[in-house]
Amino acid sequence: NHHPRNKIGDCKMSGTEVKKKLREIIGQNPNLPIQAEVVSVENESCTIKLASGLELDEVRLKATINGNSNFFLIRPKVGSKVLILSITGKLDDLMVLRIDEIENIEIQQNDLKILLDTQDNKIEIRNGETSLSAIFENLTEVLKNFKVFTPAGPSGLPLPNVITKIENFETEFKKLLK
Repeated sequence: NHHPRNKIGDCKMSGTEVKKKLREIIGQNPNLPIQAEVVSVENESCTIKLASGLELDEVRLKATINGNSNFFLIRPKVGSKVLILSITGKLDDLMVLRIDEIENIEIQQNDLKILLDTQDNKIEIRNGETSLSAIFENLTEVLKNFKVFTPAGPSGLPLPNVITKIENFETEFKKLLK
């Protein structure tokens, strides 16, 4: 069995000691939410610090940590406040219930992925074949090189003012999309 790295300061504690310390902090009702601060985020879990200074790692950010490709995940910002709860009521398998500040939200269902990222204020929407950003990039290239057939032959490239509008479109969607 893997035991999480639980500590107060530099003192490491066993799982039994952690449960005892948690009971001291929250009393005998283990189903009450506990407020904590996020110390670090590790993909599907985080490390938190309680007001007492106790640090707990492997606190779940989603119901199950199983590497499944279908999930809904909200990652908190480091330093933000969270509420945690024991899933089993035995003060193990802790899970984050509420997050004050969000780093990102990721939804993945089969090949569909949606990511809302507050670090760069951008959105990513993709599936196994393409992304919304790639579609818009292809569209801007088509528009920049767009020609039509006329009685005198193919037309020239778009006029400079049209190219400027296309480039503005490209700049704007790149501000929003990853």
